[in-house]
Amino acid sequence: MHHSSIDKCARTVLVLCALFFILGGCVKKSVPTEMAVSFLPCSGDYLDPVGDPLPFDKLMDEASGADYVLIGEGHTSICDHKAQFEIIEGLTRGHAKVAIGLEMVTAQKQDILNRFNLGQIPVSELAKDLDWENGWRYDFNMFKPIFELAEKRRLTVAGLNFPFSLVKDVRENGLEGLSPEDRAMLPENVIPPAPEQEEGLKEVLAMHQGRDATDPKQVERFFLVQSLWDTGMAEKAVELRQSSGHPVVILAGGGHVEHGWGIPRRLKVLDPQAKVMTIMPWRGEEFYPTAADSFFYCPPSYESRMGMTIEMRQGRAVITAVKRDRKGYQKGLRPGDIIVRAQGIPVHSLSAMHMAGSKAHKESKPLIFTIDRGGEFFDLDMGKLTRMKKDK
Repeated sequence: MHHSSIDKCARTVLVLCALFFILGGCVKKSVPTEMAVSFLPCSGDYLDPVGDPLPFDKLMDEASGADYVLIGEGHTSICDHKAQFEIIEGLTRGHAKVAIGLEMVTAQKQDILNRFNLGQIPVSELAKDLDWENGWRYDFNMFKPIFELAEKRRLTVAGLNFPFSLVKDVRENGLEGLSPEDRAMLPENVIPPAPEQEEGLKEVLAMHQGRDATDPKQVERFFLVQSLWDTGMAEKAVELRQSSGHPVVILAGGGHVEHGWGIPRRLKVLDPQAKVMTIMPWRGEEFYPTAADSFFYCPPSYESRMGMTIEMRQGRAVITAVKRDRKGYQKGLRPGDIIVRAQGIPVHSLSAMHMAGSKAHKESKPLIFTIDRGGEFFDLDMGKLTRMKKDK
């Protein structure tokens, strides 16, 4: 073969390879990363710490042998609260009993919960009697099924928290700035954070507007508040286990549960012989096996005032439900649609949706969604947004 033919052949191969490279061929195969999760779960599925499917019966076997079962939550996640209900319901089948400890209610309202436990206050009156709207403030309806289950199965319910106003008081004035009456509501012996949690707590502090994570005094106060919070709830949970004679299921924000750093760490100091189990939501992002003993999959989601439910799945905003009588349906949204862009902003998280809404409102323009419906892309004009009136 002549050199010119060889050169021509080589050029052809190079051109083909370049084309294949563009199309995904002729690419050096990358080594797969360590597989954290072995399946794509559906909302509400359970996972073990290795990231494999966890049958509910197996989860119940493990949880029923624990003295404390802590279930972390995102306070606004309907999916999280459904999982909490399912776990408590599973643990109390066949006359088995657990006591339920709540971050959402302060110990100072225990007299009201005691009357509920005795059947003297129905669930229908509980939110009003607890002043839920001005206390915890998150939607009582998300917790209502758990209270109804407790009412039906005669489960003891207790508040674990101290008055919410004390958090602000300690952060601003320290323990020395409290009255003797307020100081008496807090733990006498404060169990400090685990050293490995400290950097994470500083990052949380830095997220708070107006806070300085490099200010030693602010850091010290923030650590103190978190330690008081977790120690106080752990103390009340230990008292609840002793007074009820039953295992305790603790419902609290994920930050008090994950990695065993918050309430679990204090439980192991205060009740060292007890078996503590943690169950945390997983949002579909990076999977940390050390975050809990078991997990339930609850991707970020919310129901818009337009009547559509949006769920983040592998970085895509999928519309999972649309109400027929609301604006979203009338404007053309349908279940299965993917919102690719909102007001020109790529949607890879729920925060992008909020940014788009703010942008549309600020510019006084209609909100425009770019939709992917089965591979077909088009824009939908959702109209101008109206602000909800604030309660006086």
